[in-house]
Amino acid sequence: MLASELLSYIKLKKICGNIEDVNIDYISQDNRNIKENTAFICIEGNTVDGHSFVESARANGAKLFIASKDISDKCGDIPVVYVKDTLKVMGLLANILYKCPSEKLFMVGITGTNGKTTTSYLINHIFETCNMKTGLIGTIHHKIGSRVIPTKNTTPISVDLQRLLNEMVTEKCDCCVMEVSSHALALSRVLGCDFDCAIFTNLSHEHLELHKTMENYANTKELLFTQLGHNLKNGKLKTAILNIDEEYAKIYSEHIPTEIITYGIKDSSADFYADNISFDDWKMRFDLHVLEKVYKVETNLVGVFNVYNVLAAICAAFTKGISISDSIEALKSFSGVSGRMEIVNSDRDYKIIIDFAHTPDGLINVLETLNKVSHNRIITLIGHSGGNRDSSMRPDLGRIALENSDEVVFTADNPRHETISKIVSELVSECDKKNYTIVEDRKEAIEYAFEIARENDIVLLAGKGAEPYQVIGDEYIPYSEIETVKEILNK
Repeated sequence: MLASELLSYIKLKKICGNIEDVNIDYISQDNRNIKENTAFICIEGNTVDGHSFVESARANGAKLFIASKDISDKCGDIPVVYVKDTLKVMGLLANILYKCPSEKLFMVGITGTNGKTTTSYLINHIFETCNMKTGLIGTIHHKIGSRVIPTKNTTPISVDLQRLLNEMVTEKCDCCVMEVSSHALALSRVLGCDFDCAIFTNLSHEHLELHKTMENYANTKELLFTQLGHNLKNGKLKTAILNIDEEYAKIYSEHIPTEIITYGIKDSSADFYADNISFDDWKMRFDLHVLEKVYKVETNLVGVFNVYNVLAAICAAFTKGISISDSIEALKSFSGVSGRMEIVNSDRDYKIIIDFAHTPDGLINVLETLNKVSHNRIITLIGHSGGNRDSSMRPDLGRIALENSDEVVFTADNPRHETISKIVSELVSECDKKNYTIVEDRKEAIEYAFEIARENDIVLLAGKGAEPYQVIGDEYIPYSEIETVKEILNK
């Protein structure tokens, strides 16, 4: 696409140099990733400023610079376009460059503190069972049809996201199910995405290192819904799907410009309402009430928090036109998500559970569920991410682990540059219970947890889930909780 055509969509800009004959095929914010006909966009981050890498990008062949600061002393004879906000402009231009791919897909966006991954997998499973080709963007990995793509971020930066959506269109996917993190909303990563429906799961303490206050965090999440718009897409209205049991859902509903479908357990006025919840032998059943009809739901997931995830998924399928009965039938074959209440098959006489729970709300949900199933003791292994993460949740996280477990093993999660002793001291700072042991190395900690486990105990390995690395110092070290567990068991 000609640079002049691409940039015609941006109204407020200053152009230095001649862009009339410049052709742009790619946009990159990484000076190391410059292909033929690339526009390098200077993004000012918390630790790195892209304006400092202009000379490197020029040496690597950039054909155009988009900046918000003066780079005339670095750009040479390469034309520069100055804008106010390069982060937003990157999202808008990436969407245009890839010809608005989200408009050609049925787009489901899911936001909330907990439940995004499981809900996205549930929706994806229903869609695939109903013969749809799907794309998936989320924490564990991205997926286009059957092709799996590794990832570090829950939601990719805007230029990578639009490229992925374009690949989904090229490979004839029918829909895309996407986890939308608060970072993605705050950093304009989903700008330009045309969602058909947006789901709100819940909101609890997390990411205050970025948002500072819960009010800011809630307002950021709300952006997914206020951006929905009321316009028709492919002849259908867009839909907001809200967990009515969450107080923020009531606030969001006042500002949403399109149809709202609610789901819940506590508030019987929910459009999709569940009651008579029971689980045994690691299966769960409940009654689903919709439009004065009652449906029997059975799933291999357990825990009240998973009832919410299942309800959200059925709502999303409903907005796509899939019958409630077909969704319920599809859910019977859903076996779960890697690293989310994942039961590890073993010949041991105790249960081993791997779960991503790393927030107070997530941990209490898992432990309350495990305390309701038959067991002798619960042994919980947990740590907390160090570095620039929200450490204010540590006292609550530690208290929940200690009060709802018989034994706790504190260990490394992603410590970064913090010591394990400092992290643990903050985890136990507001609880006087002493039912814990500290084993700094995570593999050794798992070995210790297995050594003390007895018949009918439950060993919960919390915090890592399916995350494919540990962050120690500045280094991302490949790590798999499930593979580590298998290695220990095979010994």
